Amino acid sequence: MHAIGPALLAAFIAAGPATAQEASLRWLTASAPIRTAPDEATPAGEVLVASPVHATGRIEDGRAEILVPGWTDAERRALFATAAPSVTLAEVPGGLTPRPAAADEAAPEGWSPVALRGWVDAGLLASDPADLWSAAFTLYRTRCTACHPRRVPGKYSMAEWQDYFRQMGPRTRLPQDDQYLIRAWLQHNADDAADLEAAVARIAAED
Repeated sequence: MHAIGPALLAAFIAAGPATAQEASLRWLTASAPIRTAPDEATPAGEVLVASPVHATGRIEDGRAEILVPGWTDAERRALFATAAPSVTLAEVPGGLTPRPAAADEAAPEGWSPVALRGWVDAGLLASDPADLWSAAFTLYRTRCTACHPRRVPGKYSMAEWQDYFRQMGPRTRLPQDDQYLIRAWLQHNADDAADLEAAVARIAAED
């Protein structure tokens, strides 16, 4: 599991855990191992910080069941919010199993719809991402302007922010989760963020 920086930890404490056991949209306050069963010892993979997930309402032994629909490429080891390698929501080294495409889903060549279901620490689910985004902006403002002027998020695409952070993220010397958090905030404010918001809406509508 990735290290959690002070800013992200503060956001997690402020956001607090989900207290209601109804099915609804939730946000990961830290990258979380996902298990196929509440008592499974070995995680199947990891859902990344600030990822939107659908909480089914089932909670057992301190773990909540979640569903994360999205897309996977030919390697089937990562779950993306859209059918493009821009916004990574989860990593599953053992591989993902594609599901049949819905009538309104057009699968680009090499891409398949997928839905990851599993169990994560219930205390890492927040109902409102506002504190996460606030922490992300603070980190961006203080750690991503040391070498260059602050870039306007909306002038770049989600893919451009993905590529940018692949190169520049390590230079911040921030914990991996803090880097992922900044990247997520930038992508949610990118010039093509409407595609990501549509994906969030689909996750919220899952049943």
